[in-house]
Amino acid sequence: MEEYLITKILSNNVVLVTKQNKDFILVGKGIGFGKKKGQFISNLKDIENTFVSLEGINSGEYKDLLSKVDPQIIELTQDIVKMVSEEIDENLNPHFHLGLIDHINFAIKRLKEGIEIVNPFLSETKLLYPKEFGLAQRSVKILRNNLNIDIPEAEVGFITFHIYGATNDKTKNDAFKNSKIISKIIQFIQRKLEINLDKNSFNYVRFVSHIRGVLDRIKRNKTVTNVFLNQLKNDLSYEFKVAYDISKIIENDLKIKVPEDEIGFIALHLYKLRLSSEESSPSER
Repeated sequence: MEEYLITKILSNNVVLVTKQNKDFILVGKGIGFGKKKGQFISNLKDIENTFVSLEGINSGEYKDLLSKVDPQIIELTQDIVKMVSEEIDENLNPHFHLGLIDHINFAIKRLKEGIEIVNPFLSETKLLYPKEFGLAQRSVKILRNNLNIDIPEAEVGFITFHIYGATNDKTKNDAFKNSKIISKIIQFIQRKLEINLDKNSFNYVRFVSHIRGVLDRIKRNKTVTNVFLNQLKNDLSYEFKVAYDISKIIENDLKIKVPEDEIGFIALHLYKLRLSSEESSPSER
């Protein structure tokens, strides 16, 4: 029979346990009711439960975190993790659970203190990670329904980063950095081309999707050949120069060179953006 030693009772539904020198957070309805530190939990088959592995995490770090977190946040985060794991058919990073608990706890604390949550990369995040953004929206709905607190869409964007980084081959910092780079690029284009981009337009969505592809390809060193490169240089010389400047923004942030073939494709998308902007504003032509 499996036995788990209780090392701390966080609430009736959340306990810190250890088994074979490994620590876990155990979440289950009534799992801690009437229990004390030092007791064993041995029969879990009749209890719906979830384990959060703390393996590889400094004990001082998670004990400090758990001492500051409302146990209800841990329960709700586990509901979110369960939902995400059912939708993403991949193994989740074990650190995802604790990182999300920490993030949500801090966000709720700020909102209760009346501190505004601002996300300057929200529109880019929506376009770059639509599946993860949808899961983040469902996550926020779980929090709103149970905590009776208004959570802004800006926070949906930040939770999106965590969900993107939930799988073992990704990190939330990658998602954040991509959104930040593309936000810089959009601001640069609007200044350089002197246009206001319609963020709901087809060409805008296609451009953002293309830049994400560029970022993914150069990170994997798998760029595509551009057979029209010389023609694009000649026919779209101004757009090519702007595309070159965009490549420098990317290189400065990622420390990876953008091949000229990719610069040519960016130039073509810039041409389409400028053309669609002029067509939508005939009075300014």
